Amino acid sequence: MSEMDKLKITRPLSAVEFAFGPSDLSSQQTGLDPSFATARHGQTAPLDITQSFEVLVAGYDIWAHVMTFIFNDGRRAPGMCAPQNCPWALESPWSKTMRHLEEWRASQHHRLHYPNNSVVAHTTLGWGESFTYINLLYYTSTIMLHREYFPFLPTPASVPRGPVDQPTLEAEAPEGWWDESASVLFGAAEQIAKLLHDASDCGSEMLIPFVGFCAFSAAYMNLYAFLFPQMNLGRSPDAETHLKYCLAYLEKFRHVWKLGESWIATINHATILYQRAASDKSRYQGKTRKDFNVLHQSLHEFRVPDRSDQHLQEIEGAEATSVPLIPDPVLESNIGSDMLDLDMPLSNLLNEVSTYAHEQGMWSHWWPPLDEVNLAPHDIQP
Repeated sequence: MSEMDKLKITRPLSAVEFAFGPSDLSSQQTGLDPSFATARHGQTAPLDITQSFEVLVAGYDIWAHVMTFIFNDGRRAPGMCAPQNCPWALESPWSKTMRHLEEWRASQHHRLHYPNNSVVAHTTLGWGESFTYINLLYYTSTIMLHREYFPFLPTPASVPRGPVDQPTLEAEAPEGWWDESASVLFGAAEQIAKLLHDASDCGSEMLIPFVGFCAFSAAYMNLYAFLFPQMNLGRSPDAETHLKYCLAYLEKFRHVWKLGESWIATINHATILYQRAASDKSRYQGKTRKDFNVLHQSLHEFRVPDRSDQHLQEIEGAEATSVPLIPDPVLESNIGSDMLDLDMPLSNLLNEVSTYAHEQGMWSHWWPPLDEVNLAPHDIQP
């Protein structure tokens, strides 16, 4: 984006300009510079749906900064736990990125904001996909930023708090900061689930990789809220339903992109871990994110090889007790794990997973070749 500014790259066309061609008349009359830098920094009117290309370009610039922060070890990077770099510090990298995200959101016309505005209304006018995409980008960026500071493995009694494994933050958060962060984090996961569900209902569903990643990220957070409800102070009563919405999308997605198989596998393994941890808080006592490094890494990656063996080996290696648990029939039936006994020894569980591979499909390694992508006519959006 900085290079675009230096080179005075022309801003993306609006949908009207794309359809009818750009006109210099408005800029001649107002003296506006058509460069993207001026359009971004000198914007006087909120960007509406016809300017969705411009909205998305600016949004993806922020997304790139978010993911750069995450993949450069986030809070675990050298110096990131120092008081001046804690997320509530105004000049910390986290705060600056979050501020840019909220400024981007504020630059949009209020009619672009879900859930205050419906997918069906925009779909009726032909803008359903753009509306969905813009909101998914906002909510997924929000998840990635806030999730970085939450414990990977809480206990059933845990309430919102910062990291519990090393390195921990070197300053105390302002009163209520973690409660508010939890509300924003799990609220974003809820909105993604409902947005995907609404888009499916009104024919604006997009079976494309970025949207699949949004569904995957939201599924994980809704699973977390469902099994550890106190981590959002009981404010996610419908987390199970929202988890189902995300899994329903991923089930469709995996028939078009094999990438979906890896995401489904990762959610299944997170379910095994979290169900056991929620059923017996002593089972993984003292275990932290570092004990499940491969599984944690898989939760962040856009393209992942099949790491099923490593996920299960981590869970098995972290077992703190061999006391058998009573399976939770409600959880198993609702999340779709009824075909597996989640409390069997994990060496047997791995064989069981392989047995049911015909129901999960082949767990993919990387992006499939183009000729393997099943682009059925009803899945192609105009």
